[in-house]
Amino acid sequence: MTICPYCDHRNIPGADVCERCAHSLTSFHPPTPTTDVERSLLRDRIRVLDPRSPIVVEPCTTVRHVLRTMVDYKIGCVLVVRDSQLLGIFSEKDALRKLNDAARELGDRPISDFMTAQPETLDLDAKIAFAVQRMDLGGYRHIPIVDESQHATGVISVRDILRYLTERMTVA
Repeated sequence: MTICPYCDHRNIPGADVCERCAHSLTSFHPPTPTTDVERSLLRDRIRVLDPRSPIVVEPCTTVRHVLRTMVDYKIGCVLVVRDSQLLGIFSEKDALRKLNDAARELGDRPISDFMTAQPETLDLDAKIAFAVQRMDLGGYRHIPIVDESQHATGVISVRDILRYLTERMTVA
């Protein structure tokens, strides 16, 4: 049994890539953590970040309503959900890249036209180091947290990671 160092998935012996996260298992030689912060990142799970409950919208919700919701709640993203199934995420990055200065003209269009479909997700038991790796490789600032049924239960952000690191560096 080969255990993935990023997500702890138990893979069949001889697997080249993790079945869960697709990370290479053949060339990985994890460096030995040298600081308490590094050890914490490799030990602690996302649940210690206490992910916020997501603000969810239906795919037919208008761009105007979603943008107003994000401003009112002071959040960087909403999750797009239908029948409790996560379809996508719409973030401030999507607003800047896909709407930009045309937001007024596009305000009555459905958010599903501009969301990022099938976003990367993690569960509460994923290691924080894995979340950092996913955010870095994908250029994400937010990752939805899902349960075993793939229902969105929370959201973590870069800000949550920075808060976590700041607390660990203060203790170290």
